[in-house]
Amino acid sequence: MTQVSDKMDPNELVKLIDILNPENKPGRITVISRMGAENMRVKLPHLIRAVRRPGQIVTWVSDPMHGNTIKAPCGLKTRPFDAIMVCTMQLFPVMSIFRCFINPILI
Repeated sequence: MTQVSDKMDPNELVKLIDILNPENKPGRITVISRMGAENMRVKLPHLIRAVRRPGQIVTWVSDPMHGNTIKAPCGLKTRPFDAIMVCTMQLFPVMSIFRCFINPILI
């Protein structure tokens, strides 16, 4: 399992997957995207394309809670529900374009 943010370099992800699963066995790698509502539609496609190019087999999971964390004025971490919903709703069209299946969404 590896967690990726909007800062993950697609080529680095490919290298990491190759190190962790050199025989490309299905079910060995889960990629959890934690990139927030504003980045899901823009950044995730680059990662999917990069992983698909060499034929790497991964399971994609989304974690909209951590990608949308903000700090409240009182100092506590919180997540705006609207941002979580936008992030989740943007995920499905991205996965559809690449004909990927999204597995559990962590909430």
